[in-house]
Amino acid sequence: MRPDDQELFEKTDIYRKLGGVVAERLVRGCPVREFPKNAILTRQGEESECVHLILSGRVSLTAECCDGETTVVTTFGSGEIFVSAATILQLPYLVTAKTKTLSRIVLIPSTRFRQALETEHGLAMMMVEILARHWRLLVEHLREVKLHTAVERLASYLVRHCTTNAGPASFQLLDDRKTIAGELGMSSECLSRTFQQLRSCGVRASGNHIEVSDIERLQALYRPVTAALSGNRPDASEPSELQDFAAR
Repeated sequence: MRPDDQELFEKTDIYRKLGGVVAERLVRGCPVREFPKNAILTRQGEESECVHLILSGRVSLTAECCDGETTVVTTFGSGEIFVSAATILQLPYLVTAKTKTLSRIVLIPSTRFRQALETEHGLAMMMVEILARHWRLLVEHLREVKLHTAVERLASYLVRHCTTNAGPASFQLLDDRKTIAGELGMSSECLSRTFQQLRSCGVRASGNHIEVSDIERLQALYRPVTAALSGNRPDASEPSELQDFAAR
């Protein structure tokens, strides 16, 4: 690795959680490649050849139908690894991986990664945790799509990306509109309409730049699932701000 790659590597979860000795052993001799924006890293249906560790940049995973329609499943950023499930199971990729920005990535051969899982207890436990987190994210996404409206999903997405919990906020989204739409389970056209609907709640969007007049008002648009499960439902005789908004 180049000195700047080594510095980035030491900031990854693999390095921090496994320790320098194990992490260095895992990636020793592995190629580090720089990919331009929109480079294809893996293709849906191909056999797994390696696990990707992102040193810098951003990568999206997209799924495609036979008619050419595509959607973004999720995105990964600096310090994260991806498509490890295909490598572990020795099955074809379910998604296509494409860089969203200029990216530097360590390519860990699949055979080496599987061998390391058998001999390195720390790596095995780390992968259990990562895959468990991915499973929870999958369930959370399904729950969002099935239980919440487009307005709620976008409001929740914006709140998660705010840097403050109250008052006004101004921030930049990391991904483009098409990527965000895919992650939220809607079309680009639906996302644009939903942004327009949120203008009445103090949300202004110009490209990837977002201005929110009141974070707490935006939070009020989202119905927490935990409250519904615990039986703490709002009184039906007192419409919530979400119900008022949806009725417009």
